[in-house]
Amino acid sequence: MRDELHVELDERDYAKQPFSLTDLKELFAGVDARDYINPKSPAFKALGLKGKTLTASQALKLMAEEPNLIKRPLVIAGKTIIAGFDRERLRSALA
Repeated sequence: MRDELHVELDERDYAKQPFSLTDLKELFAGVDARDYINPKSPAFKALGLKGKTLTASQALKLMAEEPNLIKRPLVIAGKTIIAGFDRERLRSALA
């Protein structure tokens, strides 16, 4: 899609360069961080989170401790955050 839209992207591998709690608070300011946790990730299952209700603060702490909980890809275009591979939303945000 990058080539199709001719856009430059800054990439970050969260496993190699994890976000700090401060980074995540800034990144998800104004949105609910819980919406960016991937319930299908092995980390989610390993931590026994299925069926648990998290606060936004707990979600941020967990994502800082275990970056594999964050949905991928995470694309930030201006003030828009798109999590997961939604081709149409990505195309719209990056066009």
